[in-house]
Amino acid sequence: MSNALDPKISIIIPVLHWKRPLNKKRFFMPRQTIVETLADIKKSVQVSHEVVVVCNSQDPELVDFIKTSPDINKYCINSVNIGVARSWNTGAQLAEGEFLCYLNDDVSVGHESLERLLEHFHNPLVGEVGPEGSYWRDCTHHSFPESNEPTVTDVVSGFCFLVRASVFHELGGFDIAYSPAGCEEIDFSYRIRQAGLQCLVDPTVNIKHYHHHSVSSQKMDIHYLGKTIDTEALHLRNTAYFRKKWNGIFS
Repeated sequence: MSNALDPKISIIIPVLHWKRPLNKKRFFMPRQTIVETLADIKKSVQVSHEVVVVCNSQDPELVDFIKTSPDINKYCINSVNIGVARSWNTGAQLAEGEFLCYLNDDVSVGHESLERLLEHFHNPLVGEVGPEGSYWRDCTHHSFPESNEPTVTDVVSGFCFLVRASVFHELGGFDIAYSPAGCEEIDFSYRIRQAGLQCLVDPTVNIKHYHHHSVSSQKMDIHYLGKTIDTEALHLRNTAYFRKKWNGIFS
């Protein structure tokens, strides 16, 4: 039930590619695009919501689709790739929902999955919730939860998560030092816990990430803000920054 005049949830979707670059090592895996993701939202999300798209591409076909799609309530078309953290922050500035749902454009959303995630906020200690997450130790991934029930974790995965808009703004948004991408969602979960709130994952919801053709799954160059960095160098840079920032905290 889309109701852009009084949305309960603002679904924020950054998009960089009309068709994601094919991962040649996993060519046989299906590719989910923003077209399928929007169709899933229209079919499966019953709570009042708006869809906010932040486009970091000048691909004419993608731009035209975003401007004309009846399933997108608000959009921002950037002249350059501003990266994930800035895109998420931009989406939050455009959003009017009580809750912000950050969703990758390669994620399928099953019937009432977002509603079930939303229900967890009845617990005032919950600051962030998503379908997947993990435990960390000394700023390093340690393990995944073994439970098939809703579980408190250290980090919520970045492909789909919900947060109260008020909490997001109180925390000041995402750290743009991680631009163009990588570790910004982990950093945000750490800040959620630093504020005394919980990171919760509910693995029972029907949400699937088609990550096999994502940028982070391949060795490639990323162009952003007039700069270029390859994915391997970016991973090393951002993990070093993350460890320096959080060294000794939550160890």
